Amino acid sequence: MKNSCGSPYPCHGAPAGDQCRSGDAQARAATCPDLANALRQFKTWQTTDLYSSLRVGHTTAKGRHLNDKRSITGQGDHMGKLSDRDWPGQFSDQRVTLALRVLETTDLHGQARGYDYFNDRPAPRRGLAALASEIAQARSEAPNCLLFDCGDFLQGTPLTQLWSEPGETADSHDGENPMIAAMNALGYDAAALGNHEFDFGLASLERALETAHFPTVCANLHASSDTPIRPWAMIERRFRDSHGTERHLRVAVIGVLPPPSLAWLETRPEAELSTSSLLEAMKAQLRLIRAAGADLVVALAHTGISPLPLDQNAPQGSAAAAERAAVTIAQLDGIDIVLAGHDHLRFPDPSRPSFAGIDPVLGTLHGKPALNAGAGGTHLGVLDLVLEKRKEGWALAAHRAELRPAQGESGPDSAAVLASSARAHRRTLDHIRRPIGTTAEPLHSYFTQIAPDRTLALTIAAKRRYAREKLAGRPEADLPLLGAASSFKSGGTAGSAHFIDIPAGPLRMSHLDDIYLFNNMVAAVELSGAELRDWLEQAVSIYNQQRADGRLRMLCDFAFASYHFDVIAGLTYEIDLSQPPRFRPDGSLNTAARGRIRDLRHEGARVSDTDRFIVVSNDFRLSGGGGFKQRGRPVSLAPEPMRVRDLLLQEIDAQQGPLRIDAPPIWRFAPLPGARALYHTGPGASAYLSELAQVGLQADPGPVDANGFLPLEIAL
Repeated sequence: MKNSCGSPYPCHGAPAGDQCRSGDAQARAATCPDLANALRQFKTWQTTDLYSSLRVGHTTAKGRHLNDKRSITGQGDHMGKLSDRDWPGQFSDQRVTLALRVLETTDLHGQARGYDYFNDRPAPRRGLAALASEIAQARSEAPNCLLFDCGDFLQGTPLTQLWSEPGETADSHDGENPMIAAMNALGYDAAALGNHEFDFGLASLERALETAHFPTVCANLHASSDTPIRPWAMIERRFRDSHGTERHLRVAVIGVLPPPSLAWLETRPEAELSTSSLLEAMKAQLRLIRAAGADLVVALAHTGISPLPLDQNAPQGSAAAAERAAVTIAQLDGIDIVLAGHDHLRFPDPSRPSFAGIDPVLGTLHGKPALNAGAGGTHLGVLDLVLEKRKEGWALAAHRAELRPAQGESGPDSAAVLASSARAHRRTLDHIRRPIGTTAEPLHSYFTQIAPDRTLALTIAAKRRYAREKLAGRPEADLPLLGAASSFKSGGTAGSAHFIDIPAGPLRMSHLDDIYLFNNMVAAVELSGAELRDWLEQAVSIYNQQRADGRLRMLCDFAFASYHFDVIAGLTYEIDLSQPPRFRPDGSLNTAARGRIRDLRHEGARVSDTDRFIVVSNDFRLSGGGGFKQRGRPVSLAPEPMRVRDLLLQEIDAQQGPLRIDAPPIWRFAPLPGARALYHTGPGASAYLSELAQVGLQADPGPVDANGFLPLEIAL
């Protein structure tokens, strides 16, 4: 029963349901003096602040496992310790509470330091070093504190790439991985693995984790050999309660990642890993955790919080459901807290819409506390909990979630992080400044979704050259060879600074890494004309439907990742935006839609459903990455995998003189007189607006908006 003061929790200051005659918030808090005492342990908050955001709590599952604080999980040794619930005489008439603060980082992507290695300049308000002072401040405010990471911490910058890829430098794999060193310096309690932890192979990952001072967990990952990765870990700490009594608390952390995001890895010759359903894996491990005696269970879920309802017809095990499964995980009995990641979208976030089970203001998923700290070390997730001691164990009585922005690299903790990666940083600067050629024209991604993009043309040319060489003399050489690519840096939810912008002139290794961020391998597939059209339909579903009524509408749907927009060279086609998208953001099919691809041609001839093609792309996309359907028959190009980034370097080396890229129009919007669309790009695009006129596109820029984007009004 909700009390008249507004609190949904049982009232300990008056009989349940009695009128609270106090009119102000401070007096409401005073009805629960022991709870108020617990809340005072969070020094920066007023008790009333947390009280105003209360939601119904839930009792943790009873009876769970035990291990020492650094170890591991189901496979660790039983240490013979007893949790508080096993201690006699602990219960009294006086209420006992314990204030616990949980801190989260996620999707750091190699950002140990606040440095933009792609543009060779400082980035002071991002990275783990910039968060270090916030972490220290948060810990000083709450002595009972735990720090977790939700995955994708090892990949994303040349700093970690150099360490992870053998042969890149003479110092590859020399010493401690710079990201692990930074996390050790800050004293992480545990971390989950994300899909990008495996970009450099299992051997590289295992070597990185050898020096980690914290357990790493993933319950739905299965290796063919012994690894330091475990499904869950038991973190044991002694914390003081509201009466100053030391309490022994067991916190279990269980990690999962979306299986579709690792499908590409299972196709590689050296694959030693497999994945299973994240929900089924969690259910199986939760039974063990319950038996092991955990007082609190935290899901370190490297999966997103869906910003919109998933297709109701999509099965729970589908790629779409797995990529955004945090809401479903919160429904599992035995999970108390959900720390999410993967989609790079911050939570709580009052600007996000509310849906069933999702409260983006209070930060709850099906009533359970949740966080997602975004990406790149721009924010720290802070979750404050009040646990109440009951006869059956500790129960969650109240919570508050917030995100704190990074304030810059200052203080001793930031200095420790910087010192831990100083040698690797110097080596990385030498690497990114290495000359690799020159370009006669700028290379940028500001107009990827509205006009030809030279960075995509370069990537496709490199792939097609390689595939042509490898298919020579084989039956597949008789089929038309097409090339597919998408931009990894073209704004969207990643923000207005997430674009490629390389001026004409010298090219360095940093520019190569900027154009191609990931460790993808080149891959090919044989497709029918029907499958080819279906692929394009999914790519162009990134656009919102437009109408010829003079109203201004957003061109792109930000619910889609910008890298979903594949361009396939060797074809020409029109995109009819008067039609609804054929695919939804979760990858499910909108069967009511007719489709948008018009006048699909190859070398001037219309493409029929039965025509056959070879398309060269990358292993991530062709294995279903990004929620894309797996289509066609895989075509092996070579016994050993070849990185797309290496092909780009070869393509640049092969040029005689400055790089000049032929980027003819591949597609265009079908004319829709009277339709007006708003395209959001980076402010640097203003220097290149003349390029749009050259392809017949009328675009009128507006003032830079509050999020840093330059809006372009486009006449369709």
